[in-house]
Amino acid sequence: MEENEIETKRKQRIIYLSVAVALAVIAIIIIATTVANKSPNEPIDTSSDTATDDEQTNLPNSDTLPTFSLPVSGNISMDFSDSVPVFSQTMNDYRTHLGVDLSANLGDEVLAVADGVVTNVWDDPFMGKCVSIEHSGNAVSIYKNLDPEVNDGIIIGASVKSGDIIGAVGESAMNEIAEEPHLHYELKVNGTHVDPKKHFKFPGQKDESTDSSTESNQ
Repeated sequence: MEENEIETKRKQRIIYLSVAVALAVIAIIIIATTVANKSPNEPIDTSSDTATDDEQTNLPNSDTLPTFSLPVSGNISMDFSDSVPVFSQTMNDYRTHLGVDLSANLGDEVLAVADGVVTNVWDDPFMGKCVSIEHSGNAVSIYKNLDPEVNDGIIIGASVKSGDIIGAVGESAMNEIAEEPHLHYELKVNGTHVDPKKHFKFPGQKDESTDSSTESNQ
């Protein structure tokens, strides 16, 4: 009986996803049309997407990558794969996965993986509530599928310390709604997505998977 209920809930989530995707596509079309109709001389407000000049000066400038701590304590439920497509239960297809999904309970605290500065807080139509934080070594950590309400003080330009609470695990990512509750975590270095396992020691991960650059920082 419980398995039937779970399967029914998953089917309902997929239906909700289909509706949400359709609405998102309509919204994107409306936004694109609006932007196309803007006067060339009319300035576009980007204040919600980027930090001000004063905030940019607070960004970490060290060339050395920090020692990263875990954003949540769960195991990896879906691995990083930037070249080989992996199966998506929600979308029922194969696609690349530019982060790791870390299993957790809804409402579990999500923590900053290192000292840094919040560079963006946004709502993605497919990946839900998202937060990005820039760290030293030109690294950026990205937290997706968060609860819609992030923690007080998590705004563009805010400084954070390793272990500070960013928000909570949610189920806002429509692209992954059929998965069990999790945090979708991504890491960029020098503007390129990298496998977080090379810089973190996740539960159950073998020692040899950890990048030597991280071991040297510990």
